[in-house]
Amino acid sequence: MFIGRKYELGIIKQAIISNRAELGIVYGRRRIGKSTLLQQAAPDKKTLYLEALQGVSLKKQIEHFTFQLSKQTNTPIILARNWHEAFDALTSHIEKGRWYIVFDEFPWMAAGRSELVALFKYYWDNYWKKNVKLTAVICGSVANFILNHIVHSKALHNRKTFEIKLEPLTAAESKLFFKNMRSEFEIAKFLMIFGGIPKYLEQIDPHTSFVNNIDRLCFQKNSFFIEEFETIFKEQFKVINTYERITRVLAHSGYSKKELSDKLKIGSGGGLTDYLKTLERADFVKIFTPVTPLKKQKGKTKKNVLWDEWLRFYFRYMEPNKKIIHLNTNPGLFEKITGKSLDIFFGISFEQLCMKNLPALLNSIGCDVHQIVNFGPFFRQRSRSEPSQQGLQIDILLHRRGQVLTLFECKYSANPISASVISEIERKIKFLKAPRNYTVEKVLITASGVTTGLQNRDYFHHILGLEDIFKP
Repeated sequence: MFIGRKYELGIIKQAIISNRAELGIVYGRRRIGKSTLLQQAAPDKKTLYLEALQGVSLKKQIEHFTFQLSKQTNTPIILARNWHEAFDALTSHIEKGRWYIVFDEFPWMAAGRSELVALFKYYWDNYWKKNVKLTAVICGSVANFILNHIVHSKALHNRKTFEIKLEPLTAAESKLFFKNMRSEFEIAKFLMIFGGIPKYLEQIDPHTSFVNNIDRLCFQKNSFFIEEFETIFKEQFKVINTYERITRVLAHSGYSKKELSDKLKIGSGGGLTDYLKTLERADFVKIFTPVTPLKKQKGKTKKNVLWDEWLRFYFRYMEPNKKIIHLNTNPGLFEKITGKSLDIFFGISFEQLCMKNLPALLNSIGCDVHQIVNFGPFFRQRSRSEPSQQGLQIDILLHRRGQVLTLFECKYSANPISASVISEIERKIKFLKAPRNYTVEKVLITASGVTTGLQNRDYFHHILGLEDIFKP
């Protein structure tokens, strides 16, 4: 069953039926569903799906390419000695007629070298684009190669007609994996561990509980996720050591680049910046600049946050206990390891769940995206000169047209939120120091509703629940 991706699917299908040569680039992190999306878009006929092999020689790569071409066109195998001859063989099939061609895992096909990109450009300019009914798609996982040599390539920049960075599924799309068999509260807990990653959601058995699933998938011998960290990092990055060190530190807290540099003993110059940008492009890290109304954002201290739910869970609970997990064959280890600390973990994860599903929340409060000037978290570090002055964080702050600031407070709890939250919000508004002519709207997002006492205070402009996060 194919779930979600209506917008992206529409882009590809429109390209396939257009009357001009189309060159698309589809990229994203591992496990995000790129190949499935491209296969789903394929028409019944005249499709070539040419997938590269990982970690093989150039000779083997070309042999595999021509083998696939032979099988899918029902023609004899061409004995190509190089990519010129392999592309010549491909050209003989696609010069006329409507064709949809996918070059899946193109970085593997190129063996990490840019020469194949230059050759691809040559064949596109001189042969392939002359067929106005041809649609070709280059696909690959986010890594330096696809970003530097394909997405931002000078060779392909003026030739690509569409580009899709595939993001995790929304909460509403992810909910469809559960077939109405689990509550929204339970589904939210799954998403706060696995995020909207299709491959991860496919592993969940909706017929059984959250606890049983996490036990089976993460805390038993030979479980699906026990070696997942090594798998995705080795496939995503050539050298994983520094990337691993950065994500491990960020699993405990968000840090500025300077703080991260001090902890890792890495210079805070271009090297660390490049590592962080690559992690951000792969959706493992998010780099936030605090939202500050009426003030320039330039020069503001940025905070680097681990943005991948499963990595946070892995570093917090799985990695320190891997020896035990490798021996365990019985249920129950998940609850023994996490105990009461899981609620604290979910408290932070709930903020990210809300941020990642902000369009659904905006819809619930009647805010159109065109009204937004800026959005993101607002944070202020504890003052070194005034130690008594506490740090401050607003989970999500919207700067809206019409001189309006909308403050979102995200509260995860198994119990309804009481009126005590009001004093906490008042403190945040006080230190936000909004301009006098600005209205500050207050929005509470809660996983378990609010008490009658808080409801009767009529303090918040909007009180939202899980049903708003899961709204299509």
